[in-house]
Amino acid sequence: MGKRSTISTTDAEAAALTVVESNQQTAFAKHQSWPMVKPVLLAALVCAAPVSRSSAQDAGVSVDMMGIGAMSCAHWQSTQALRLEGTIWIYGFWTGLNYVAAASGQTETKVDTAAAVVEVKKTCAQRPSQVLANAVWTAYLDLNKR
Repeated sequence: MGKRSTISTTDAEAAALTVVESNQQTAFAKHQSWPMVKPVLLAALVCAAPVSRSSAQDAGVSVDMMGIGAMSCAHWQSTQALRLEGTIWIYGFWTGLNYVAAASGQTETKVDTAAAVVEVKKTCAQRPSQVLANAVWTAYLDLNKR
């Protein structure tokens, strides 16, 4: 089971995450098809899309995060093996963010893998105690603004 971590979000994002998590669990548990999940993801992203990074840091929401993404940036950077594990996790999480953005008609953050990791490292350097998932989310939003 995933570790519960606090990631900064707005109320709209929190509501969207709750809807997505609830509907994903229900849909996948009952083996429902993608057409049933897509409208829920679209609604969640439409609600969360206009949020700026500064307002995203005003409120916290608890999210079941899997893997090294639930650990701190400092933990990710602590050994070569953890750096590799975290880098792979970043690729997957970033791809998931782009997948949901594309499926809902939002703008994807298109960068090569090396640039994505560089941005996450910069974000982590600013606050090493933050959860890796939060650093990836922040880097994703920052690059999407450019």
